[in-house]
Amino acid sequence: MIPYKKLIFLICCLPLTAGCWDNLEVEDRSFVTGIAIDLATNKDNNKPAPSEESAAERDSQGQQQQNSQQQSNQPSSGQERIKQNQNESSLQTDERVLNYEKDEDYEQNDNNKFKLTQQLLNPSTFSSQQNTNNSNATSFRNLSQTGDTIIEMNRDMIKQAGSRTNVTHLNIVLFSEALAKEEYLFADLMDIFLREKEMLRSVKIAITEDQSSDYLSILPENEKIPSKYLSKVLENKSTLDIAQPLTVGNVQSYLLMNRSFIIPFISQVNTTTVNYDGVSVYSGIKNKVVGNLIGDEAKGVNFIQSKNQTGTINTKLDDHDVTFEILNIQSKISLKDKKMPLQFDIKIDVASGVAEQYGHLDVMKEENYQKLKSTLEKEIKEITEHTISILQNELYTDVIGLNTYLYEKHYPLWKSIKEEWEEGQHYFIKSDIQVDVNATIEKPGNIIKSH
Repeated sequence: MIPYKKLIFLICCLPLTAGCWDNLEVEDRSFVTGIAIDLATNKDNNKPAPSEESAAERDSQGQQQQNSQQQSNQPSSGQERIKQNQNESSLQTDERVLNYEKDEDYEQNDNNKFKLTQQLLNPSTFSSQQNTNNSNATSFRNLSQTGDTIIEMNRDMIKQAGSRTNVTHLNIVLFSEALAKEEYLFADLMDIFLREKEMLRSVKIAITEDQSSDYLSILPENEKIPSKYLSKVLENKSTLDIAQPLTVGNVQSYLLMNRSFIIPFISQVNTTTVNYDGVSVYSGIKNKVVGNLIGDEAKGVNFIQSKNQTGTINTKLDDHDVTFEILNIQSKISLKDKKMPLQFDIKIDVASGVAEQYGHLDVMKEENYQKLKSTLEKEIKEITEHTISILQNELYTDVIGLNTYLYEKHYPLWKSIKEEWEEGQHYFIKSDIQVDVNATIEKPGNIIKSH
């Protein structure tokens, strides 16, 4: 009996001896770190589109001529771009690979609506041994496809990548402003990412001023991977004119509730740098981006929402420049009267310090302290009221949280007017919103008297 028991035991152990029979070397994987989605606009007078080049090559004279031609023929809106694409036919280069020029162009159907660009890691460049052997190897490559659906383009892109792509290392998804301003497109495309089982809810979302694919070719000096650089830019919390990072999970919640919200908005400075100094306003009723808040306009949103943001406010006192550092913001929304039009009070408490000042003002004196305090409160009040005015009179969109406040604190009232908040009766636009600011100065500023 003992030999039979040993034989059975050995047979049971056979599956364990297979080891890593299905292992896949990391160099053979195609890890996606960034995705950009644009409207397919690179057609020019029924001629084949030229091959897409690296960031360095884009500065050449030939590329400048191409950009000039594209700008002169660029439609005024995203919808016109789609209509133009439907009336033209041409050949187009599909593959976009940094520092790589392809001999053949893929044949494309010019009825395509979207352009999908994926940034793939080159794992071999992160190996110290292989880096020594090939110091000129790039850390990433960009692949592009055009098509009518993301799934279709992704399938075709696998042919270029040489292996199945993997999004578990995805950092950021970029949408061009032209695309986001088309009704329902942003929400429909986000739904695709939400359905992807490997997609992490922490992936960041941003809107780009122009073609989002260009941002994946930015070559920052301090990062090997452009998408990683862009992700770090969105994590900045040291300025008031930007938003908290927006993730796939956040967007899902907003879309499910039909809420309006803000999306980080970035623009390109040059081939190595982007500028992040504003937000795009997405209307949950119109299902599209309806405009942007830049600079002080975006600061007003942060003062009302009192998120974990810090930054500075510049003012003048007695013709001298004074810069206040904002250390903490606490805001509270209250409803004064349930009669129409609704009356809201927004109380903003700000803790600050004098970060920089010019002149002979002694801020330690009570009189001067009160002057500084009043100046700062007036500046914040003006900034906030200006933002509210833009949202009520130009964008007609509530991204300052009044809708959420009514839902949480006055549910019966909210239920009765929710369908008319940003449309119909436009209760948001008609609301009377009063802002009250109380500032404290915790740091006196310069400690050396030079006057």
